[in-house]
Amino acid sequence: MLKKYAATLEKRGLDKCSSIILADVLEQFPNSISVKELAIRTGKTENYIKTKIRAMQKDNIPVNINNKTTNNHVTTSMFEPVSWILKEKDNIEMALSDLDNIQLNGDPMINNKKKIVKRIYKEYLRDMNELIDRWYSLRLIQSLKED
Repeated sequence: MLKKYAATLEKRGLDKCSSIILADVLEQFPNSISVKELAIRTGKTENYIKTKIRAMQKDNIPVNINNKTTNNHVTTSMFEPVSWILKEKDNIEMALSDLDNIQLNGDPMINNKKKIVKRIYKEYLRDMNELIDRWYSLRLIQSLKED
């Protein structure tokens, strides 16, 4: 069901295995899924799955592994898909900063294209900020973080 989501995540910088892990874990929400089951589904070893999960955690992806049981279980929250939107906003801000540093040259056609790209990023960021502010004011994001 969430395999399309896994493909989208892969495009966002996660490798294929991490994307499948995340999609499978999210699909099980609110239940957990065992590392063993993830290993079977991905065709990888349990240690490899654990390594991938630790790497995702280092990248601030909200995925958790419960090491207290002999059958390690992985969970996430419904905040995880929203976290990508917030990360995208940060990426847009960085890209806009880089675009601000691009110097215009003597070619009016190229300069016009640079201005258009800059305008698109500014408007996209403005609209995204308004939307995220609305989500925070309605406490939607906070509610997702609490699960």
